[in-house]
Amino acid sequence: MFFKSFDEAFAFYQRYALAAGFSARKNTSWKNVGGLVKIRYIVCSKEGFYVSKEIDSGSVENSKKIVRRNRGSKRVGCNAHVKLILENNNMFKINYFEEHNHIFVEDEDIHFLSAARSIDYVKESFISGLSAINIGSVKAFNIMKTMYGGFGEVGASKVDCKNYRRDLNLYIGEYDAEMVVRRLIRKKECCPGFTCDYVIGEDRRLKGLFWADEQSKKNCTVFGDIFGFDATYKSNKFFLFIALYILLRYISCSNFSNAFLICFLFRYDLVFVPFTGIDNHFRNVTFGGALLGSETADSYRWLLRCFVNAFGSEPKVVVTDQDAAMKRAIKDVLPRSRHRLCMWHI
Repeated sequence: MFFKSFDEAFAFYQRYALAAGFSARKNTSWKNVGGLVKIRYIVCSKEGFYVSKEIDSGSVENSKKIVRRNRGSKRVGCNAHVKLILENNNMFKINYFEEHNHIFVEDEDIHFLSAARSIDYVKESFISGLSAINIGSVKAFNIMKTMYGGFGEVGASKVDCKNYRRDLNLYIGEYDAEMVVRRLIRKKECCPGFTCDYVIGEDRRLKGLFWADEQSKKNCTVFGDIFGFDATYKSNKFFLFIALYILLRYISCSNFSNAFLICFLFRYDLVFVPFTGIDNHFRNVTFGGALLGSETADSYRWLLRCFVNAFGSEPKVVVTDQDAAMKRAIKDVLPRSRHRLCMWHI
């Protein structure tokens, strides 16, 4: 048999291995003087024997950094393999050598083989969507098991689901703030009435993020004579979920975005600062929101300037708690506004 590429030959042999009840993996290769691969080997996953690596236990550095689990090896020295030779017509010729020294996996257990397990885009979106409502990867797998009709129909294991969530969190850990800011900027470009601003510190980390949409501006035009803003939401996780809900509503996120925004909000322990007012029916209305990295006077000054730039005017009355940093910021940025303290805090 001939194949146009090694990947095509490997995919063919993988399908054959799954039908037979074993797994295959890539092995060694041989190159000519010019560096061209002339021979490639595909072997059974149980080929060879596991060789443990010796660790110098007397070294303090190794004893702290290297941690290995004591797991049994699945290799039994199987000699079954496939030899692929690159011919002059740039086609790989396949030579079989089938002589397994182990039993094959039964049909009902094929889904446990690593080659039969994968998480496609649909499953990734499903796991990410459930994580947005605080449902973990194991529960997500159990839900998929019920939906698909059994363990074997899912095409993945609980470990695969947990590994995907782990890899997603690792990717988010490097680009989470950048992803949030870029999504807000794209929304600003698409919606003329939407306003957002952000500030970055000297360490290139996000220090502040402010946003307000067209509906918030309409609310402020009608009911914006008096507004209050408060940063005590940081001390209450229930209110942090409210902050997350408001941010998701403004951004109009997908399931994947919901997942990384949850990690983003709780990873950095940011302060959520909502701007709220009261309508004619004594119900709360939202004028905007912000995330701050610190509760200093400079942070509040930047935030209030963003508010004035977004709405174009100063409110008549500002209601806050007894935070001294807020008091100094209001005096500097909103000199014509009256500052009053909230009765509940007094």
